Formats: sequence, structure tokens, C-alpha cells
Amino acid sequence: MSLNALPDDIRQSIIKLPYRVGLFISASDQSGGSDSDAAEMAALANVVTYYVEDYCKSEFAQSVMLETLRYKNDWPSWQVDVQTVPADCKKVFDVLTDQLEMKDIIAFKNNLLEIAIAVAMAYREFDDSDPWIERFKIYLAALVGRIKAMIKGEVSKSFDQMLNISREEKAAINKLAGALGIEYVVG
Repeated sequence: MSLNALPDDIRQSIIKLPYRVGLFISASDQSGGSDSDAAEMAALANVVTYYVEDYCKSEFAQSVMLETLRYKNDWPSWQVDVQTVPADCKKVFDVLTDQLEMKDIIAFKNNLLEIAIAVAMAYREFDDSDPWIERFKIYLAALVGRIKAMIKGEVSKSFDQMLNISREEKAAINKLAGALGIEYVVG
């Protein structure tokens, strides 16, 4: 199925999703201020470009990413109502389930989740000036996460990776994963 064969409203929603997913994650945490926003928006633009140029899991996902990049001048107008992104995902994938092969759906869902994680990791909201108890809790959670990964035989994330994703961004990623129907939890 071609992206152009879909109804225009669904097609437009699909084209906006890669950008809006990243924006949803960025907007979830305001603690980094304008530095954080600028870093995450630059990361989002780079991620979209990267997926177009170097990374394609399916022809459908590739065509969506190309269209998203083609409409880059419209991105500022796509920044409204970012809180609706999880519902937008559900709506889009309800339609796509009847239109695409499952491998294309899975590839596109994974693509969106990878964009979300990349944007979350773009800027470290963790603040070394936070009270020591808060810093201790964060480091302890990161350590426990690494130990759990080792026990399960999984590759653990570095402390830098764990500290770059704030609590609010983790919650937003988990909400997005749930809306996409992906069993994925950022701890």
C-alpha cells in the first residue's frame, strides 16, 4: 500500500507523526529550559534526516520519513496539541492495520519509538545541583537497572544514557509505547 492511497486526513497524520512523536517527548520535560528545547529540536531534525538518509526498516516507513522531511517548513505549525500524540498514534494504526502488512506496521511503530528515545537522550536534564538525596535516588535507580539487565543477560545502558532521560521523558516514552502497542518500558 502506498502512502498516497490513504485518505488525506490519515495521510497527513502519518506524515506528521515522526516529528510530533519527538516533540511529544521533548515537551514532556520542561526542566532543561530553552537549552534543552534547542538541543532536543536539533536532535529531532537530525533523527528525521538520519532515518531518511541511512536507515530504513521498510519501504512504507521510508516513504513516511521522506514526506516528513519534505514538509520540514511546516514543522512549526505541527507543534500544537502535542498531548494528543498517543491518541493520534492509536487512530493512525487502527487505520493502517487494515491497509498494511504487519511487518510494515511493526517497522513504522519501532521507528517512532526510536525517534522518541533519541530525542529524550539528546539533552541531560539531570542537575548536579539537585539535593543529594534526589541525585542518590537517580544513581541508585540507574545502578539497579544495570544489575537487572546483567541478570537477564541483556546489554545495559551506560549511566550517561540513563541520566539523559528524565523521569518525565521516561513516562512519556512509556505512554507512547503503550499507545503504539509495543511492550517496552523505560525504567
